[in-house]
Amino acid sequence: MQGRVEGKTAVVTGAGSGIGQAVAYRLAEEGAKVAVLDIHEGRAMETADRIRSEGGEALVCVCDVTDYDAYRETVQRLVREWGRIDIAVNNTGIFRVGDVLTASLEDYDAVMGVNTKGVFIGIKAVAPVMIAGGGGSIINIASEAGLAAIPGQVLYNTSKAAVIMLTKSCAVDLALSNVRVNCICPGRVHTALVQRILDEAEDYDAQYRIMSEDRPVKHMGRPEDIAAGVLYFASDESGYATGSVLSIDGGYVCP
Repeated sequence: MQGRVEGKTAVVTGAGSGIGQAVAYRLAEEGAKVAVLDIHEGRAMETADRIRSEGGEALVCVCDVTDYDAYRETVQRLVREWGRIDIAVNNTGIFRVGDVLTASLEDYDAVMGVNTKGVFIGIKAVAPVMIAGGGGSIINIASEAGLAAIPGQVLYNTSKAAVIMLTKSCAVDLALSNVRVNCICPGRVHTALVQRILDEAEDYDAQYRIMSEDRPVKHMGRPEDIAAGVLYFASDESGYATGSVLSIDGGYVCP
């Protein structure tokens, strides 16, 4: 079924690679105009060029999601270009290894700054535009790590748990404004970053098993799996859903 977001406008953060890139492609395929937002201009251009080559409409937006003024300026630019923003996908995230004894305060500021503050800024900047336009859909990308404490990554776990509660809180606060706020918790997804880890491993096959067999389905997900969930929340099909947390993780959080 094509055209599920036909005529809508969307902004996707971290759209230059991985999950964000897959989300941008899928929304464009389904008829949305997509603002490709990334801190790396080259990556954003790559995503936007592919969308345009396949007949879609895309704008490149180079922006640091932790900079509220810069993000707000980007939103204002999109309003000037397209008149409205219907869909916002807050996907940008970073990762740092470490437990509470080894993680530094600098790591804390970096991870919480991008993963949690960046989502807060994304919602804060976009919500007034959606309200003025009669409503919209905000989708935040959290993680299975926000639902289950994974050893050795205390900051990532904490930041993603905060995104889940931020989603629920904003959903309640914006409900009467017709702005829906939902959240997706991906499991391990076979992105370019994961592929790099596999390629650098001493034993590729052993590393692949380690990264796949910790979940009931015994394999990693694809970026396209997460994009399909985003499309559901972005479309009118999910019109009664707000404050929802959707796990797409191969059953990781079930046990």
